[in-house]
Order: sequence, then C-alpha cells, then structure tokens
Amino acid sequence: MVSALRVSVDAVRRLQLEKQGIGEPPKKTTKKKVEETVRRLGCVQIDTINVVERAHYFTLWTRLGQYKKADLPALAYEDRCLFEGWGHAMCYMPMTDWRYLIAANRERAKNRIIHTGWFSRVEPEIVDYVSDRVRREGPLGSADFEGKKPSGGWWGWKPAKRALEALFSSGDLMVARRDGFQRIYDLTERVLPSWLDTSEPTEEQRNRLFATRTLGYLGATKPADIKSYYHSWCVKLGLTAKQIQGLLEGLVVEGTAVKLCVEGLGSPHYCMAEDAPRLGELERDWGYGGVRLVNYFDSLLWNADRLEALFGFERALEVYLKPHQRKYGYFTTPILYGDRLVGRLDPKLERKEKKLIIRGLWYEDSFKNDEAFEDELQKTLDDFSRFNGAEKIEWRLEKSPISA
Repeated sequence: MVSALRVSVDAVRRLQLEKQGIGEPPKKTTKKKVEETVRRLGCVQIDTINVVERAHYFTLWTRLGQYKKADLPALAYEDRCLFEGWGHAMCYMPMTDWRYLIAANRERAKNRIIHTGWFSRVEPEIVDYVSDRVRREGPLGSADFEGKKPSGGWWGWKPAKRALEALFSSGDLMVARRDGFQRIYDLTERVLPSWLDTSEPTEEQRNRLFATRTLGYLGATKPADIKSYYHSWCVKLGLTAKQIQGLLEGLVVEGTAVKLCVEGLGSPHYCMAEDAPRLGELERDWGYGGVRLVNYFDSLLWNADRLEALFGFERALEVYLKPHQRKYGYFTTPILYGDRLVGRLDPKLERKEKKLIIRGLWYEDSFKNDEAFEDELQKTLDDFSRFNGAEKIEWRLEKSPISA
C-alpha cells in the first residue's frame, strides 16, 4: 500500500494558484500567450453577463492583465485553435480536445436534448429543417429563422433556436463565429480544421486525459474536484467520484500521481508526481503579494466546497437572486491578496460615462487592511478600469475605503 504524503492546506492552496496562472501579470501579452492561458486552464467559461467585461475576458485579465481582447475570438473563429463546447459549462476549450467530447455529444444526440438544465425535447421535424438549411445555406444564427418565441423559460426560445442548441449540444453543429454575442452555427465538419485528429479515443484514454489534466489545472485535488471541473462532461457520461478515485489510485500505483494527506481535510487528495516537490517549496514561501480580482465564473472559484476548504471563503454568486435575497451585491467580485481571498466588491461599468462604479466593498472578518493592501488594491482597480475602457473610478459608498 502506498503511503500518503502529508502536506498543509497552505501548500495546496498556493499550488492551485500557481497552476491556475495567478500571480504577477506579464509585462507584455501576445495572442500566443492568450492561447497558452486557455490551454493552461483547459476551459474558460463563457457567460453573457456584462455588468463589467464578460467573464471569459475577465478570467484572462486576472492572469494576463492588459491584453488584446480581440485575440480570444480570433483564436476560436479565425485560427481555429479554440472551440466552444461543454466543459465545466459552456467554455472556450483547446481545439485538440474536441475529440474527447465525442462520446458526451453522442449521448446528447440520442434524444436531441438541449444541454441547458431544462431537458426539453425538440421536435424532429424542426431539427431536420434547421439542419438542412445550415447544410444548404452555410453558417446561420437564430435570427435567420422566422417564428415567434414560445412563452415560458428564461430565454423564451423559439423552436429554431432550440433546434440549433440541440444540434450544437449533440455535436452536429459548431459555433463558426459570433455576430456580437449571437452564435452563428455551421456543420461540424466545415468548422473543424483539416489538421485536427478527429479519431475517437477509448474510454480509458478519455478518462485518463481528463483526470491528469485536472490534476495539472488544480495542483492537488480529490476525486469530486475533478468531477466538478469538467462538470458537463462527467455528468453526461455518468462518471462518478468513486470511479475517478479508482483511476487516480491506478495513477499512483504506476508512479504518475502521488497520494496526499492534507492536514485538516479528511478526504485523500492527489497530485501529479512532478508537482510533489513543489508542494514542499510552497510550504515555506509564496512569492506574490499583489491583488487580483476574480469573477465567479473563473475556474479558480467554480467549486464551492473546495473554495471553503482551501480559502475559508464563501462562494456567494448572487446575480441570479432577487435584490432582497442578496447578502452582498449583484456581481460581487472576490479580492485575492497574495494567496488569500480577503473580501469582495460590487463593480458596475457605466459604458457611456466611461466610469467604473464600485457599489459595495466587504472584507472578511479575519482580514485587517493596511496601507500596503490599499496601495495594491488601488493599483489593481486602476488596471481593471482601463481593461473595461473606463476613464474614472467612482466609489458609491458612504465612505471610500481607500485613503485619499
């Protein structure tokens, strides 16, 4: 029986930050660096909320600082290095990972089910009609189809849009480009680049890849963390935490992974063998002492249980709650200081006025801010303001928490 390596929560938390690319942003960022960051994370969640810059751009800013936002869609829709697919949720993912989603797409195709949580069937006649039009006419979006939207549901989708989503979720269509934020779909075989390996991996190859990749993205994890990271994929294929643990134990036996006992946490954790020495180094030191803002659609914050265990921080995504149900604010954004989440603020971009409004700021009870922190926070807010195209920051609190 292989004995477990004992490590601290501090070391595991710091390794995750390092693996997630959190630290001092590079002085210069290229398109290649944007692509490398997506590959480093495995999947970057796409979201429609635009109270500040949308989540997929925000997530990259947290790691890269100022960068050319047009590089992300260019990598997906022009260079075909990335694609839109179901990873954790709807995400940008490396194009080379497309073939590992074939089995999950096939499961959805069995019943033409939309992957939205509503599990609504789509009439076969509509699916055939939409598919035929895309085949004949080329890339199309929902606006290219006539018909009234049905009542009910969050989006009130019209039948053609539901069919497009079903064909996308089953892998028959891919997002060829976006017009604004509207998806434009085309046949998968016309979107996939000619250089891509489209052969379907075996179940063993697929499961091994996602397990080892997630260890690489998070550093040290327990089986449930892996299931959470690639949530959409694991749920669709019915992969359980127990099955993942068996896979991880196999990696330990062959020497690819190391089993860990994390002080204060009951469940066994695992890391890649090459990362085990780094855990020892991180016990002693974490080099970054700056401030970064992190949005709740960032892979660093996806897993509420892990967030509580490693950071002692409550995941409070309140954007879907009614105002009177919120403890903090509409789009509260956690504040990372060094290797700790020390508070959260509620930003809003007023685009016409080019102002970044801070509507609320809350610190954790255990945190006492000082001048050094305030300087770092102000520097980060200035950078975030420029990233959002704002020329001014305005505090709409009773009193600004930043010293004048």
